[in-house]
Amino acid sequence: MIRLSEPQFSYQDTLSRCITGITGNTDLKKKLQENSPDIIAVEAQYIAAASGGKLHTIHPINGGKADDPDVIKTVKKSELIKVYNQYFVAAEKPARKIYNALLNSAKEKCPFCGGIGSPRNLDHFLPKAHFPQFSILPRNLIFACRDCNMDGKADDFAANEEDQIIQPYLDNDRFFLEQWIFANYKAGNKDEPGEFEYYVLAPDAWAEVNKQRVRKHFEDFSLAKRYATKAAERLGTVLIQIKSMEQLGLNNREIKSVLEPEVNNALFVNHWQKGMFQALIDELI
Repeated sequence: MIRLSEPQFSYQDTLSRCITGITGNTDLKKKLQENSPDIIAVEAQYIAAASGGKLHTIHPINGGKADDPDVIKTVKKSELIKVYNQYFVAAEKPARKIYNALLNSAKEKCPFCGGIGSPRNLDHFLPKAHFPQFSILPRNLIFACRDCNMDGKADDFAANEEDQIIQPYLDNDRFFLEQWIFANYKAGNKDEPGEFEYYVLAPDAWAEVNKQRVRKHFEDFSLAKRYATKAAERLGTVLIQIKSMEQLGLNNREIKSVLEPEVNNALFVNHWQKGMFQALIDELI
């Protein structure tokens, strides 16, 4: 939905800061230092898979809650999760600088829902409970609004290619540069302003799997409802403006020329504002 700029910190930077912050647990610190090359190596696997839309091919770490398997050499699942909880997130630790940088890079706009919600929670794109090797990988850490983090994504992950939601850092440009969310507008009467219906219409040239992926993203994050709500909040003001232009004697072509810039002024190609004004122009003019 919203393309995020690549994190300025690598996995190596992050792991190094986390190791520096470890005090009182010399065994964990030594184990991470000895296995650093192997831990860092999984970054390349993640980048290659995410860039090619193949994150579903990375297998989750199996086992129940009571199990604690080795994940990278002798580094256990619980240890990798502990690094995140105690040495990455903790406010007094050196790696907290990276946490704060990721939050600031979101610029108060959740990438999953197109900026409707403000980022408050750090989401593991591949959840750390199933993919602990990526628990502190910056490209796997995405700040999201509460609705997207708790209700839209939660701890889900895709087992199939078509079920993958859009990865904000690494996914193909097509998802960010080409329009696949549109809207219809049904005019109301004098007491009701009308309503918008948002829907997915991916470009014909796209492969079917990519069409399925954007539909999955659209549905998982309830964008039809959330986009329609935002458009409804704006609609009253726009209808008043249209009425005023009609009273001034502007014809349909002139009114359309006033509204068209609002289509292009949307923050990105699949923003709710773009679909809203496209639908208004189609229905009203």
